[in-house]
Amino acid sequence: MKDKISEIRRILRKPFEPNLQKFVLLKDVADLVSAEHPSAQDLVLRVFARRPEFEDFHELVVELIRQVGLYPYLKDEELSLRDLLAFEMHRVEGMNEVIFHSSQAKVYNHLMNGKNVILSAPTSYGKSLIIDSMIASGRYDNIVIIVPSIALIDETRKRLSVFNEQYKIITYPYQELAARNVLVLTQERAVEVIGKVKVDFFVIDEFYKIGSRSDGDERYRILNQVFYKLVKTGAQFYLLGPNIEDVKTGRLENIQFEFVKTDFKTVVSERHRVTIHSEGERLEKLIEILNGTNQPTLVYCLSPASANRLATKLMEHDLYGEVEQNAALVTWIRENYHPEWILAKAIEHGIGIHHGKNPRALSQQCVKLFNNGLLRCLICTSTLIEGVNTKAKNVVIYDNKISTSKIDFFTFNNICGRSGRMFSHYIGHVYLFKEPPQPELPLVDFPIFTQTENVPDEMLINIEEEDLTDESKNKLKVYKNQEILTLKTLRDNSYISLNKQLDLAQYIKEHIEQVHRMIYWNRVPDANQLRAVCILIWNFFEGGNKMIYGVKSGKQLAFRINSYREAGSIKQFIRNNHQEGKDINDTIELSLDIQRHWINFKFPRYLRSLNQIVNDVFGKYGYALCDYSYYASLVESYFYPSYVVPFDEYGLPVQVTDELRKRIHFSDNLDVAIQQLKSVNVNTLGMKDIENYFIKNVQKYI
Repeated sequence: MKDKISEIRRILRKPFEPNLQKFVLLKDVADLVSAEHPSAQDLVLRVFARRPEFEDFHELVVELIRQVGLYPYLKDEELSLRDLLAFEMHRVEGMNEVIFHSSQAKVYNHLMNGKNVILSAPTSYGKSLIIDSMIASGRYDNIVIIVPSIALIDETRKRLSVFNEQYKIITYPYQELAARNVLVLTQERAVEVIGKVKVDFFVIDEFYKIGSRSDGDERYRILNQVFYKLVKTGAQFYLLGPNIEDVKTGRLENIQFEFVKTDFKTVVSERHRVTIHSEGERLEKLIEILNGTNQPTLVYCLSPASANRLATKLMEHDLYGEVEQNAALVTWIRENYHPEWILAKAIEHGIGIHHGKNPRALSQQCVKLFNNGLLRCLICTSTLIEGVNTKAKNVVIYDNKISTSKIDFFTFNNICGRSGRMFSHYIGHVYLFKEPPQPELPLVDFPIFTQTENVPDEMLINIEEEDLTDESKNKLKVYKNQEILTLKTLRDNSYISLNKQLDLAQYIKEHIEQVHRMIYWNRVPDANQLRAVCILIWNFFEGGNKMIYGVKSGKQLAFRINSYREAGSIKQFIRNNHQEGKDINDTIELSLDIQRHWINFKFPRYLRSLNQIVNDVFGKYGYALCDYSYYASLVESYFYPSYVVPFDEYGLPVQVTDELRKRIHFSDNLDVAIQQLKSVNVNTLGMKDIENYFIKNVQKYI
């Protein structure tokens, strides 16, 4: 049997020989389908990918597609009455143009029957379409969708914009709730919102991160906290992710759910081992692969630096020439960042670069241009692999690491799953430059419910007393019996080590008069006050002298914040940071690192936590309280009005919004500002064509 399957696969991979007996080939495939052989669906997809060559046996091909449950690939006019009835049974309520495959339909029916579902399925399965179907059902007033990144917030928001008439799509914690809402949030944003809304249904995308610390302990802890809070609401849930063998639930066992593990695929993924003997040969082989296809190709690299180096080498070989359609965007990037930035040069030559250091709006453009065929090759890191949809026929795994760690089997499968695309590329190709990792059986643990001995205290402190094990209660006694900080403060800031919070509070208590004199301020600090809070933040929350996103001390953090404010734009900030003889691309990425990680996220977040901790101590001893909230919001918004960063997440670059606000007075209320943006008539503004392009692109999905 194994030899027969290999022979069928070999035949379907190559051009057909003139004397091939196609009916016999199809009969052999049909026998495997009837026997429900694990390889049957793979072979049917290979047949379907070549359906014009089976034109004389069209009805038989249609029957094979129906038997394996691939209903989305069928057309109602080509079906018999019996098959048409089965086809219509897979049509989605409220989404008449959508047809589920048989496995999707089973999951959908579980959910529609009110069951909780944990789904493990391949990348090409269509897990997100099930989310859309549950929204379309209209049975829920408030739906929460947790996604692992801001890039996925925007992709999900755009996809769900078809429901704008029925639901308000919310992506920021301070947006106002409507009668019916879909909240698309990262776990960090969800923490602030869950207690303010009556949740009816929730989704966690890439749910395996609940049991994984590889993404950083902090995010792992927060995701568990969010999951716990959502489960405690009693809302129905749908957790989805790829390649999971089983889940370990612990004290979650009283919550009933269906665990659905399936390998149902809608595309075929071919793997090719590329043999090389030297580093130089690796580049030659990659160029050979890229030259050998005119189909869109993702090239996976371990880091932004690796991606940039590879882009430089590929441009030296001028694989695609200059792409005229990208010229306006390239010019805009050079004018607004730096003329020598590698991202602009790469896009000019038909190559995209996608990693976490690039501005969000430009990352979105790279994906859009790639999907539209204006970038033939997209060099990416793991930031693209986790969930962002592309129309890639080919995936090249050029590096076998993420940063310094080897790719595990789970991540490897996730990367491979990006090859092929339903309705676009039925057969995807994966090229491997290293041996794949050894297979393993990924088991997802829900640590907030299993509460094993290595579960962090920062996670346990957010669990209600009734849900704690005796061991967990004993671990928490040290925090509950102390009096220096309230439990509310410890819980509200539990993304920071509980012991670090207490150490800071103890330090403030012991030096209270001196500390109060240095850090007592409201609204906007002077230079000394800013330096003082930055030193406390660094010494107690970060620590050490290791460089973290362009900062390695509290004093330097204060310097970076002031420098950014004084620069007034990212272009000027880049210029100010550049040193003679240094690679300008390193300076650009350093500047963008500081902007995104410190200015937009880490510093405002730490400052709010510091505010709560110092006031907790000051209040106990009768000292006047500080209020850092205004300045935290100001820094978080890049020293612009509060709507500028949300617009950037929508795909409107900060520089375009800055030009736009010279012409339009936007409201400080984000919801109102979004509607103002939607109603802008670009033809009356006198802005550049590329700026109008950005605006129109965002308006499509509001």
